[in-house]
Amino acid sequence: MKLLFEASAPVRARLADVRRLIDTDWVPDTVLGQAGRAYVDVDHRDGVVGFQGHWWYRGEISASAPGGHTVITCRVFNVARRGAWAVPLANKLFIGYDRTVRDTAADLARAIQSHLVGTAS
Repeated sequence: MKLLFEASAPVRARLADVRRLIDTDWVPDTVLGQAGRAYVDVDHRDGVVGFQGHWWYRGEISASAPGGHTVITCRVFNVARRGAWAVPLANKLFIGYDRTVRDTAADLARAIQSHLVGTAS
């Protein structure tokens, strides 16, 4: 498993609350939508949700609190067992992909914050 991309974004919420949300189906539903879930396997470990699909892709979302501030982190891995060298070619050399991962992290952080604030009132 080779890490290809990683991006983090701050969330104004307690780490425990964010991790509890990650451990539910809310995060996969938000990131993938119902249609996208048909194409990937979703798995959970405490505080981490993973998405695996196609022949090479694994994405993981987790939360941590470096310096006491909660951050979510999105990681994209190459898990191809064969032909790992072809992954960049099959994905147009990942041009613009780092931006997509950063945008996903920022959008998800805002959605988590909004969801947790909305459920706390």
